[in-house]
Amino acid sequence: MPTIKDIAREAGVSHGTVSNVINGRGNVSVEKIRLVWQAAEKLGYKVNTKAQSLRQGKDRTIAVLLPGIEYERFAAIYEVFQSEFSQQGYSVQLYSTRSMETTELDLLTQALNARVSAVITSTCLPDAVERYRAETAELPLVFLQREGPQRTDVMYAGFDPERAGRETAEYVKGRHSGLVGVFTDAAQLPDTALFLRGFRGAYGGPARYVDCPNHQVELRAFEFFEPDDTYEFIVCSDRQREAAVRAACAYSSRRPLPRFLTVAPRAAVTEPSSPIYELDDKRLAHRIVKKLLDRLEREEPLPPFLRMPNSGFRAAPVPAADSAGSALRLLTMASPSTAALSRLLPYLEKSTGIRLELTVLPSLRDVYDVLQTPACGRYDLIRMDVAWLDELAERIYRPLDQIPYDWDALLARTIPELGHNYSTAHGVRCCVPYDPSTQLLFYRRDLFTDPTYKRMYFEMFREELGIPRDFAEYNRIAGFFTRSRNPASPVQYGSTVAIGNVVVSPSEFMPRLFAENGRLLDGQGRITLDTPEALRALQNYQETYAYSDRTVYDFWKNVLEGFADGSAAMTVVFINYASHILNLKMSSIAGRLGFAPVPGGRPLLGGGVIGITRACAHPETACAFLSWLYTDLVAPVFTMLGGLSPCRSAYSNRDISEKYPWLSTARRSFPMAQRRGDSTYYSNFSELQLESILAAHVQKAVLGVCTPEEALAQAQAACTAHFRPWA
Repeated sequence: MPTIKDIAREAGVSHGTVSNVINGRGNVSVEKIRLVWQAAEKLGYKVNTKAQSLRQGKDRTIAVLLPGIEYERFAAIYEVFQSEFSQQGYSVQLYSTRSMETTELDLLTQALNARVSAVITSTCLPDAVERYRAETAELPLVFLQREGPQRTDVMYAGFDPERAGRETAEYVKGRHSGLVGVFTDAAQLPDTALFLRGFRGAYGGPARYVDCPNHQVELRAFEFFEPDDTYEFIVCSDRQREAAVRAACAYSSRRPLPRFLTVAPRAAVTEPSSPIYELDDKRLAHRIVKKLLDRLEREEPLPPFLRMPNSGFRAAPVPAADSAGSALRLLTMASPSTAALSRLLPYLEKSTGIRLELTVLPSLRDVYDVLQTPACGRYDLIRMDVAWLDELAERIYRPLDQIPYDWDALLARTIPELGHNYSTAHGVRCCVPYDPSTQLLFYRRDLFTDPTYKRMYFEMFREELGIPRDFAEYNRIAGFFTRSRNPASPVQYGSTVAIGNVVVSPSEFMPRLFAENGRLLDGQGRITLDTPEALRALQNYQETYAYSDRTVYDFWKNVLEGFADGSAAMTVVFINYASHILNLKMSSIAGRLGFAPVPGGRPLLGGGVIGITRACAHPETACAFLSWLYTDLVAPVFTMLGGLSPCRSAYSNRDISEKYPWLSTARRSFPMAQRRGDSTYYSNFSELQLESILAAHVQKAVLGVCTPEEALAQAQAACTAHFRPWA
């Protein structure tokens, strides 16, 4: 293999320059970076990360000892370790113990000989901490169990297995009167012992208990059918044990297959009719990574215990009284949320008896037009854009205090960052959040972290390339990544831009206006468009358009398609359309995506609300539908399918946050986001009409039909002519 000296000779640079380039250090010019990597590629050089870490005095490797990743729980945990440690420059080495003591001890020796930085283990040793500390007195140790003897630099991480045992026993006890089977890991293991203590303490009926290490599961499952008894339930501590019992029943029993109650990792989607007791193993693993990195990188002590709450059973939807065969009509628009809801309608009918008929119109404007006519009285529920609440909600929706229901309990299921923005108009609660959204910046992380482009940007602007903090910086970066301005750009355009209709154009302009501390309405509610702040915002928008492909996009889906194909470096869009970035078949950037708050920190609130109309004849059925929509069985699935539930259960679900990782950033952005305001200064004020006028004139300026100054003056004149102040 070629050495650094060989590369230096080939590239015509110093040994130190090659070392700096390979290790990502030092003040090296773009030209020398290119020469080094070209020489390295020509000579077939590969970076030896192991050697790099050893030169730094330690091997940045985490040893993970698990029974095996064929077990769903351990696969979920290992997946998080592999992803999150690698992002911080650590490798993860998996050792599969098969739950055998001698194998575990041999693999521990191998791990320690490899000079790992820390050990995480799900041990089968009865005296584990003493055995591990006898082998290594210095390394941080994490045991995947709730409790154990306290030692320095040892952390026990787990859930509450005794509560899990108690709650599964209570579930079974309330639903049968026959024999129950319980199939667990070896009873001497600390977590298993606690689970069995909880189960036996809460369950007084007949039960057969089988416990065994994982490598004996398939054999020991047959013991449940010797003799061939009939079971009402068999409780299994994991899905592998459930599968083994199902197989044993097929071979050895003449009785009907029993019902199963299984402990499993929390997921976005679960089979609604099968009782699952969930533990959020992925979130536990995430917390372990954080604590261990604090110890390794910042020398903070490991806490002795990391205890996570059990997720438990998901509450099943409760059928509404007299809801069998009940029908509701919902007016909405075509969107990812509508597509997600459509897929869930069979489950709605099966679980509640409610049949929901959707009227899906092509655009927001089409919905708005229907709401101006008597035709809106045909619907029981209407999904409305949050921007129209102050204008339309009082006329369309029935106030919540006029509908007997525990609205406080329902809204408590939503994330608190939404505040009252998606439920009140003029101080009156009239609806609930449906698919709340806000704007985020999406960017190509691979481009922003590439050493060549970082150095090139620095040489051009004498500033570090980073996430833009304001829209002036956004345009500077967009220009840098626009090939017509910078032939060395790896992508053709710096940004995609929405400009095509009444919805998208103001949504590009207004965050820029708000970031300039401007506003559309003054303190008295008068429209103020022709201002210095508005002029700077429009000029910035115009410049951004110059760094795009200059396509007139009609909606956010099209904007995202222009970004997802890999031709642009950045875009700013509403998150309820961001699932297209990953779900589009043509997407080429799914693994290279970065996201951040909108430049300037003043995004718009978007998305929609849903309310019960004044014309609804069966509000109690409508309430049952909203309750169903907010349940833990529905909200995560709705979001996974591309919708955007407002519920905590969706935002806290680790599977969903891995699929749509920008949701946590969006959640932090909601309190900063702006909701469009109403004006009492005019007798005929309409937010949509104001934005229609604004869009028409902003678009002319951006496309070069007129100057920004002319566009704002014309927009102001058009608003003055259209909106009539109260006499």
